[in-house]
Formats: sequence, C-alpha cells, structure tokens
Amino acid sequence: MQRLDGIRSRCACLLAAPAFALNVVVSCAAAQSPGENSPPLKPESMTVLADRPAWLEAVPVELKDPTTAAAELCRDKPGDPDWLSQVRAGLYRTLCSSAAWFDGFFGNARFDDEYQAMHGSVAVGAGWDERDHWDPSVRFRARVRLPQLSERYDAFVGKVDPEEYVTELRDDFDTLPRQFAREQDDAVLLGLGYGQPGRGGGHFDAGVGAKLGWPVEPYAKGTYRYARPFLDRNLVRLREAIFWEEQEHFGVTTRVDLERLLAEDYLLRWTSSGTLSEKTEGVRWFSNMTLYQNLGNGRAFAYQGGISGESDREVGIVDYGLRIIFRRRIYREWLFLELRSSITWPRETLLERRESNLGAGAAIELMFGERQRK
Repeated sequence: MQRLDGIRSRCACLLAAPAFALNVVVSCAAAQSPGENSPPLKPESMTVLADRPAWLEAVPVELKDPTTAAAELCRDKPGDPDWLSQVRAGLYRTLCSSAAWFDGFFGNARFDDEYQAMHGSVAVGAGWDERDHWDPSVRFRARVRLPQLSERYDAFVGKVDPEEYVTELRDDFDTLPRQFAREQDDAVLLGLGYGQPGRGGGHFDAGVGAKLGWPVEPYAKGTYRYARPFLDRNLVRLREAIFWEEQEHFGVTTRVDLERLLAEDYLLRWTSSGTLSEKTEGVRWFSNMTLYQNLGNGRAFAYQGGISGESDREVGIVDYGLRIIFRRRIYREWLFLELRSSITWPRETLLERRESNLGAGAAIELMFGERQRK
C-alpha cells in the first residue's frame, strides 16, 4: 500500500510539473540562496517540492531567471565615458537586445555569453575617381547568435552591396564600395544563417533573407569553405557558393586563395574568383595579387594588382590596375582609419577608350561587440 501511495505521489508530481515549473525554479533558488532577494514561495510550489523524487536532488541545475530583461544581457565592456565610446556601446546594446527579444520566442532561458558574442561594424567614408567622381558611403553589418533557436543559427543585418554579399564575388576590402562597374547600389539586407561545425578543415554555412524595400527581393545561398596549410609557410583556401537571388537567379561562385608567409611582417596572397549565373554573359571573374605589410602598432599596408572581366562580352577584360591601402587604429583599439589610392584602366564597351583613371578614398570603421572564437 505504501509503495502504491509512493507511485501515485510521483505521478502527481510529474503531472503537476508543467503547471508549476516556474515555481519549482524559484523555490530551488530560494532554498540554495536564502539570503538573496527571491520571490516568496507559494503553497503550490511547496507541494511540488515535497513530492519531488529523491533522484531529482542529484541532478545539477544551472539556474536561469527567465524574467531577466534583455538589456541586462547586453552590457558592453566598461569603457571610457567619451561620446564615441557611448555611441559604440549604444549600437551594441540595441542590436544585442533585439536579438535577445526575438530569440525569446523560442524559449525562456537566457544564454548571456551567446548574445554577448554579437559583433559588427559601421563604416563611413567616400571614394573618388576621375571616371565616376564622388561616391559617399555608409555601410554597416552585424551578426548575432540565436541560441534558443539553435547554437548553429545566427541572424545578419547590414547595408552592403547585395550582389557581392549573395554571390560571394568580392575581394577582401569592402569598407568602401567599388566605384567601377557596379550594377547595384548598397541596400539593407536581413537574413538568417546556419553554420555546420567544421571538420577536417572544411566548414559549411547557408543563409536565407531578403533585400528590404519594395518589392522585397529574397535570396538564398549555401557556401562550403575549406582551408589547409602545406609546405610549412603556405595555406590554400577554397570556397564554393551556390545561390539564388532576384537579379542573378541561380548561380555558382568558385574562389581559390593561395597564401605564403614571406617573413614575419609580410604575407603574399593570390586570389582568383569566378561567378556563373543565369544572367551573366559567360563567367564574371577577377584575380588579385596582394602583398600585406605589418608595420606594428596597429598599422598595415596592402599593395594590390588586379584584373577583372566577364567572358563572352564584347570587352572581355573590363578593368585592371593597381592600388595601395593603408589601415591603422586611431583613438581606440576598435576604431580604424583606412586610406586608399589607385590607378586603373577601365573599359566596358568597344566604343569606350581605355584610359588611366586615378582614384582615392578614405573611411573610418567602428567595430563593436565581440567575435566569439572556438
């Protein structure tokens, strides 16, 4: 009879658990930390605690307060009280809090470290060249984790070149937009991403989203990245992307990077990339050779020569030239100044003469949040 009563008691506990789960957590917190300011125990929670099976006492529970305000989870590291630091902290808190609020629909627990891993940047600048003259630019991007949905998901929002972002046909310097042969202006993109943990040097990620505006233009893409060192000072990186978007329809991009560490402060990189889609005339491609020089104290140069074009066009080589990029930290470790100078020889049609085209640009980039590294 006593055994039957015990079974009935345990069944009652299991049936009552969903209704009084929150009270159980609060009661446990009060029992472990009686000196803290905790809500008073209610009679229902006392009943559940009394009927709780003994084996449950041995289960380790990490207490999380589901009522924690999102703003409390998104505190940036303490910094100086100057206006620029306050602007940076405000950007971080706004985006982090928005992610925590959205992710709250998928559960009650809060994962502080995951939300604080949100990171992004804002870049303000302008470019100029003899052919297209001035092109002011404001770019931003942010990526946030969504741990309640899944640790493999994140959200992206940014004002970028939609063609370059979706097709992955872009070089390593995107603080300023390229001024020649741009088919689309920068636009605000909002998307959801998925990342598969890397194995053997490979990593797969995918994303869906849309370019905000009217009409809304959706996109989808999947990318596989592979990196492997060889012969002591060399590294090869491969990237294969399959995508669909309103302008290009279905397409694929292949990119190869070969890197060699020449000395402690010099790195040489060769990049070649090509995109084929339903809307391209053949393959749209570019190839660059870049020498990076580390000057120390947060300063670096990049010297680059490149060529780009599209097969099956009347002019196969659309542009080639040289450029120098200088980048350094200023004022704070998260604030960067970038200066550019270039000379190119563009040509889009047979009627256009290929002439030298001098260019220059300057931008300030502010980084916020922290990039989590595993």
